[in-house]
Amino acid sequence: MGDGQYTGLVLAASRGNLDPLAQAGGVSHKCFIDIAGQPMLRRVVSAVMASGRIGRTIVAIEPESIAEAKEILADLPGAERIEYVASRENIGSSVSAVATPELLPLVITTGDNALHTPELVRYFCDALDGVKEDGALGLTPAEYILAKYPEGNRAFHRFRDGAFSSCNIYALLTPKSLEAPRVFNSGGQFGKKPRRLIGAFGLFAFLLYKSRLFTLKTVLKALSRTVGVSTAPVLIPFAEGPIDVDRMQDWELANRIIREREAA
Repeated sequence: MGDGQYTGLVLAASRGNLDPLAQAGGVSHKCFIDIAGQPMLRRVVSAVMASGRIGRTIVAIEPESIAEAKEILADLPGAERIEYVASRENIGSSVSAVATPELLPLVITTGDNALHTPELVRYFCDALDGVKEDGALGLTPAEYILAKYPEGNRAFHRFRDGAFSSCNIYALLTPKSLEAPRVFNSGGQFGKKPRRLIGAFGLFAFLLYKSRLFTLKTVLKALSRTVGVSTAPVLIPFAEGPIDVDRMQDWELANRIIREREAA
């Protein structure tokens, strides 16, 4: 985009109709659970839009939940410009259904990263301005997370130069990058379920990743060659970045963090 802005895509689909967090929260969808007084989806979309780097915002969610999502987001500044699309059967196909050359460069995040802030999204986008590769992914070093939230129990990718956790924020920057979403057709979550790397990248890439003998950049280059899309890591110095709300303890932690943040 010539004005230096990015398109923002928030993937908000749930992983099933009987999500335990949705049931515990008494809502129809996990992304609608309350986080310190606001629905989680509202917090994520607000962070994306308030970053100052997103010119167009798209929310992908199940068709039957679009009306409720619109209601939840209706009074956000700029809500009338939010676009809604039906999510597909998995992350990869949901992104592929939306990602087209005219939407590039595209920043993607997920509707359960309730702790993302405008500052985090802005930091990622500002870093993208200097990226020459086809795509990028945001990671936070383990030491940032464990020093501040040792109870967070994140899934770490471990390499020779350290451990890192995904912030669930990604970028597609060039037309070639539109080939990348297919690696998430298995469901993603490579940190929590690393064996999915075999299906996405092949056995050699999986063994390279599991060996811990190589640096993050070396392994990422190897994975990039397999997919045919060059990918840059963007290290994000926000301990809260990788804390998504997948479990009851995550929900409790996110509530505590935001209450403390907003009381400061």
